[in-house]
Amino acid sequence: MKLYITVFILILSLNTFSQSNKKEVEDEDQNKQRFDETAALKPKLVIGIVVDQMRNDFIYRYWNRFSDGGFRKLINEGYYFKNTHYNYIPTYTGPGHCSIYTGATPRAHGIIANEWYDKKNKSSKYCVYDADVKSVGTENQSGMMSPKNQLSSTIGDELKITSNNQGKVFAVALKDRSAVLPAGHAANGAFWLDEESGNFVTSNWYMKELPQWLKTFNEKAMAKKYLAEGWNTFTHLQGYTASIADDNNYESVPNKKDKPVFPYSYKDYLQKNQVGIIRATPFGNSLTKDVAIECIKNEQLGKDNITDLFSISFSSTDIIAHSYGPRSVEVEDTYLRLDKDIEEILNVLDKEVGKNNYIVFLTADHGGGDVPNHLIYNKIPAGYLAQKHIKKELKTYLKSAYGDTLLLADVSNEQVFLNEIRIKELKLNINEVEENVAIQLLSINGIAEAYPSKYIKYNGFEKNDYKTLLQNGYNHAMSGNVCFIFRPAWMDYAEKGTTHGAAYNYDTHVPLLFYGKGIKKGVSFQFTTITQIAPTICELLQLNQPNATVAEPLNSFFK
Repeated sequence: MKLYITVFILILSLNTFSQSNKKEVEDEDQNKQRFDETAALKPKLVIGIVVDQMRNDFIYRYWNRFSDGGFRKLINEGYYFKNTHYNYIPTYTGPGHCSIYTGATPRAHGIIANEWYDKKNKSSKYCVYDADVKSVGTENQSGMMSPKNQLSSTIGDELKITSNNQGKVFAVALKDRSAVLPAGHAANGAFWLDEESGNFVTSNWYMKELPQWLKTFNEKAMAKKYLAEGWNTFTHLQGYTASIADDNNYESVPNKKDKPVFPYSYKDYLQKNQVGIIRATPFGNSLTKDVAIECIKNEQLGKDNITDLFSISFSSTDIIAHSYGPRSVEVEDTYLRLDKDIEEILNVLDKEVGKNNYIVFLTADHGGGDVPNHLIYNKIPAGYLAQKHIKKELKTYLKSAYGDTLLLADVSNEQVFLNEIRIKELKLNINEVEENVAIQLLSINGIAEAYPSKYIKYNGFEKNDYKTLLQNGYNHAMSGNVCFIFRPAWMDYAEKGTTHGAAYNYDTHVPLLFYGKGIKKGVSFQFTTITQIAPTICELLQLNQPNATVAEPLNSFFK
């Protein structure tokens, strides 16, 4: 009997082992199949489109006026994350583009603003300026730019390393920082506009001379051709019902002699050879589109089985919104024209790369606030607070409390920089000074919150807390001694036009669209952060994520 039981147990064990082993083989086969399927979904080209200062509500506001081939195509045939936000402040162009392509926030990637106070050199530092590189394509300094201040790798960097430099990485934009930071360190090329000549240029960080196709493009002087046509509304003015009246008191124009109403003429600028004004027209976007298409065709992007990456940033939307405000006819007209530019790019991609061979993602580097005076007119709380006023108040306080105005080094990007050497010389307690400055800031009308650096550096906060946004934008080595936040709808800006940089949803809430190979149609209202884009693209391409990425990818939403 004992022998029978022993044999039975042995047979049962062998059968269990056999079944278990069979299941492991089946699981392994399924995993291999999934991996092979994912590999087969890798596109030949990834196009990243960043629209400067595009609020998410612009999609809703202009939806009925968009064509079926631009924004609506990306949404109707792609995946739309409707609740995407920046998870740090300040929300500016440089940090925005950097965060999109690194999957990190300024605390890690080091681009803490467009420009900031350099504590070491006691001067202002521009995010992509590099005195050690030379301009290529121009004799002036507009090409002296590089990604050397960008501390983390990008999608493009990881693509170049993984493909042993066989994958191509390019970027184009009007703004230098909007091309350099997405391109990353190892890119084949990044091109931006030289305002003096109207040509696209680069630096010797990327190449010794411009490619022949770009030289040929520059010779066409397209900026002058666009400006010669002037700017009138894309359709009849009466149709711009999503905007306030064209003639209003909340807009400014680059030329103070002009009235901010349609049509606009640029003959005076052309006579003075000031072609850089194209940046403040929707034709700056069209010019960017033109050079982007030339780059796709001539650099043979997406033509082989090794994935390429191309970043296109449309900067004129930001420059126009700064002058006219987000509810102007000018901004609405700019988006109607941009919609057609995007449609043209998609058509070129279908023809040159193939409809099922590429992926497009579209987002924005930040949003933008309403014009405070317009809100005030509508009895909505808003206001203005100039940085120079904050400096004056702090100097008065430091003189009274410590007898020394030199304790204040600078105020920039809603941060106070103290003279730490001076604090040591006077044998003051730096933590005490920071706390007292924070308290003093709260006495200034328009400031909502203020925190000493110790509080931001060493505490943990809830996910969507404003303090978390401050912390994610705070770099321990480079940022200031005290951080503060304006009240909602308050800003440091002229009383006409608008700006951005705040912690509130009008600046943090941006669209996020994915379209193309392997992307199913759908929509999500789940809270999503801008830093999730980079890991998502890297997982689609089976790449290592950029080295400072900490965000979760969004691939579970796709096929």
